[in-house]
Amino acid sequence: MAMLITPVQGTPIVDEVNMMQGGGNDDRQPTANNTTYWLFGSEAMDRGKGHFFYDGNNSEQGSSPKGYGYKTASNGKISIDISFRMDPALTKDMTLELDKVIRGTFYIESWGRTGSDCQNGGACKDFTVTFKKAGVPVASDTFVTGGSGQETINWEFAVAENMTEWKKNQDNIEIQVEYEVEADTGSALGIFDQPAEIYFFYTHPDDNRDNSATSCDGCNSNVIFPILEIDLPLPGEGDDEDDDVGIGAGSTPGFTTVLMLTSMMAAAVVLVPKKNKELEE
Repeated sequence: MAMLITPVQGTPIVDEVNMMQGGGNDDRQPTANNTTYWLFGSEAMDRGKGHFFYDGNNSEQGSSPKGYGYKTASNGKISIDISFRMDPALTKDMTLELDKVIRGTFYIESWGRTGSDCQNGGACKDFTVTFKKAGVPVASDTFVTGGSGQETINWEFAVAENMTEWKKNQDNIEIQVEYEVEADTGSALGIFDQPAEIYFFYTHPDDNRDNSATSCDGCNSNVIFPILEIDLPLPGEGDDEDDDVGIGAGSTPGFTTVLMLTSMMAAAVVLVPKKNKELEE
């Protein structure tokens, strides 16, 4: 059964090695201590993205300045289909701990008919969340909603074997959200008609939210991952590889020189890169 999960703000950790190499986006990458994947998107709910940095004070560039997406219609059905792909993509291999729980918390507000109560063209699609690895679905669940105000969707599922190993630049994270609501137009003379409305609340500072139409403080939709470890970038990817010295955990300025001096003083310096475990699908 789903449990009420209080959103947890991840601690931004900047990897010093990559900062020395000139990487400026490390705060948006996951670490073993920075495990919360924050969701951002457009006001029209036609595009989304996610990453692992949110400081609680600044709005995400390109995300809705209102702090939420919104769609409405006076009759018929409205639907949303948002994919929150990680941007920037993973720059390091990531390992999730087998059998540990992934927790998603999504904040919505909807008005109108939902699910089997919809009348035109059959049932509406319930709130559906799909977790994808490199574009391939690996977990999915649906949730029944009431269509009568704000709701918190809590999603929990265990890490399976095919979710443990994530290869950088290949196995990008993606959270897909689908949902339908239908306008309620069956009342006499239209007195009690209810247009279909959907709000989806993104990660956004409360002080900058637009509360003129709705209000949901602290409603920062997110997913928390049980990250076991993050590997440093392998050599030769994105930068020229040193032909004389191979460093299995990523090169840093000055580190090559240290190794060369050490090798002159000692018999030899041998660094064995960590072998990645084969992904079991």
